[in-house]
Amino acid sequence: MKTRLSALIFASLLSACGCIAMAEDGPDVGAHSASQAAADVIREYAGSDGAFLAAGILKKPYQKDNLASLLQYPSQTIIVLSLTGSQVRSAFERSLSMYPQPNEAFLQISGFEVTFKKSGAPESRIVSITANGSKLEDSKSYTIAMPSTLAHGGLGYFKIWENAKTVKTLDQKTVEEVLRGKHAADTSPRWLGVS
Repeated sequence: MKTRLSALIFASLLSACGCIAMAEDGPDVGAHSASQAAADVIREYAGSDGAFLAAGILKKPYQKDNLASLLQYPSQTIIVLSLTGSQVRSAFERSLSMYPQPNEAFLQISGFEVTFKKSGAPESRIVSITANGSKLEDSKSYTIAMPSTLAHGGLGYFKIWENAKTVKTLDQKTVEEVLRGKHAADTSPRWLGVS
């Protein structure tokens, strides 16, 4: 109840400032609480700065008491890549490239918050990005955990991190095993659209 009240207050504040919080959008259009919660679990498991889950590997119907039910490809392993802030920014621009239309390459994220212009031109929509509460630095390296298909450049991300350094491959457990039995939690939106 307290979490829900906090989310409502947060949404009201965003509305008052002209921001749109997209907490209940589908995973292929905007912030999606359950998918963000899954990214949080992956990030914590990997011990990384952030985590990405692409909409194209997620299912829309899922069981709230089992985040593993979000996965279309549950047998993937988790890979942690080292990406520059510039690569992270490019990945987020790719996520927004078709906005407001659905996009399988749209990323559900952990460790980052992105503010973007809803009506901005593709590749120049991002207003600001924070990484764990601090401004994203283009030249800094960030460790990002993600399912293996995405880490290998699936959904067109090879254009962004084709030569990225693999920090570690967590092959002791599949993504499904990491998420199994974890509950969907309300999360504050990490994609914030402004007019």
